[in-house]
Amino acid sequence: MKNNKYPISIITICRNEPFIEATCKSIIGQTNQNFEWVVVDGASTDGTIDTLRKYINRMDIFISEADNGVYDAMNK
Repeated sequence: MKNNKYPISIITICRNEPFIEATCKSIIGQTNQNFEWVVVDGASTDGTIDTLRKYINRMDIFISEADNGVYDAMNK
């Protein structure tokens, strides 16, 4: 994905991640906010999606669907 608007892309890959809240807070707390944030969730079932939805307005892309593992998610 080439996007001239942002010099940095932060890509968060997760599935049933117990520390996702800390990850989200860290990302939105960065002093340099000139980045795009892409989140790819592997259809979490533990509340991860509920946590991610709290930050959805800060994300540029949010995908939550079943996949074939972390490498499949990265390729999305």
